[in-house]
Amino acid sequence: MKVFSLPPETLHRPLPTLLHPDDAVLFAAETAAVLPAVETSVVSGEFLPAGWHADLGGWKGLVKNSFVRATTRSQRFVPSAGRTPLVVTDRFSNGYFHWVTEVLPRLWWLRDHLAAFEAVLPEFAHRFGYMTQSLALFPELKHQVLEPGVRWRLQGALLVPALAPTGNYRPAPMREVGEAWRTKVQPQAPFRKLYVSRSRAARRRIVNESELKAVLEAQGFETVYLEGMAFADQVRLLAETEHLISNHGAGLTNLLFMVPGTRVTEIRLRGDAHNNCYFSLARAVGVEYSYRLADPVQAAERAHTADLTVDVGRVL
Repeated sequence: MKVFSLPPETLHRPLPTLLHPDDAVLFAAETAAVLPAVETSVVSGEFLPAGWHADLGGWKGLVKNSFVRATTRSQRFVPSAGRTPLVVTDRFSNGYFHWVTEVLPRLWWLRDHLAAFEAVLPEFAHRFGYMTQSLALFPELKHQVLEPGVRWRLQGALLVPALAPTGNYRPAPMREVGEAWRTKVQPQAPFRKLYVSRSRAARRRIVNESELKAVLEAQGFETVYLEGMAFADQVRLLAETEHLISNHGAGLTNLLFMVPGTRVTEIRLRGDAHNNCYFSLARAVGVEYSYRLADPVQAAERAHTADLTVDVGRVL
């Protein structure tokens, strides 16, 4: 079987326009990155219901894998005639951000060869419609989704690792995936101003969102909730957006589908110098990145959980 490989890649990301010189430290760690070489491999083994778990090391991984094997049944994976099993997911793939920014680029990388493969997808692909809907970009690819409680035994599968560490991106495939999806949905030229609300999420909400919405809507922004929206509709909506505003969360993943030269504003936790995945994504796809800092409702709350209070007078 052919092995596919990519060489290392060095990235240089200019800082965004800073609101204060001291804010440079928030982005300093991501102004440059060296992405390691990538190479596919041929594997035989078990594909577990929640994703490929061969990369789970240590005692926690051993315990988790042992539990899964004790509570599921094994079944041999039989691909369609002439096709080879394809694994493009890992233990991080069960979320919108990771699926869109990591799984879709892997498939795009192999787009000219997908007719030879049949993708093996974890059982959670049954629960999240955007996962299988997003595969419409690859009509030549067949796929099977695991049934709940089943682990498949694979023989001679092509395992495709992430093209870059999480929160980093190879610009070429990211831009090409965005452009291909825009071509597919045929949007209007960007004209929308969009605020993506996280009020229906369990965490990282804006507690004074009613005030924020009033300010933004007075400036022509629409408030949208992306939960439950069909994948193609999300793509079209964001492809028609000239300015996107949201706080740190999966909704910002959709800046991938914005036209280069448009703008995204991320509302982020004050002092957070770690979570720069959307700054890096914007740089990769040519979208202008700006930011606004907000205070946590509870002091010392982490960026992944903190609800925020926004200074609505300074959000634009």
